[in-house]
Amino acid sequence: MEYEVIKYDTYKHLFDEAWRRCTRRGLHQDAKPFMFVSDLYISDEKKLLIKAFRKSIHEISKINGQFKKYTYLLTDENGIIIDLIVPNKSSFSYLNIGVQLKEEFAGINKYRLL
Repeated sequence: MEYEVIKYDTYKHLFDEAWRRCTRRGLHQDAKPFMFVSDLYISDEKKLLIKAFRKSIHEISKINGQFKKYTYLLTDENGIIIDLIVPNKSSFSYLNIGVQLKEEFAGINKYRLL
């Protein structure tokens, strides 16, 4: 299985365009996600997706130890985190299942470009 890393330099124009949209909305570089969906429903279909996500991350982590240090997020079609694998929870304490990451609410900033 082959994996591609999406590099900022390669897709700079897309990130710049997203950044302009965010600054027009008043979202700044250090903004952290703030919208939380408290009544999040996880359907059976999403449970299967979460299971596949976890299996994939487990397989990726076996490739090379460097992948163990990354944070992995799975969002639904609305940008809501439905699963999360974080090696160091204290570094991303604001990320939790149910947090809305849609650009209109969370923006595009350095936390999502790492």
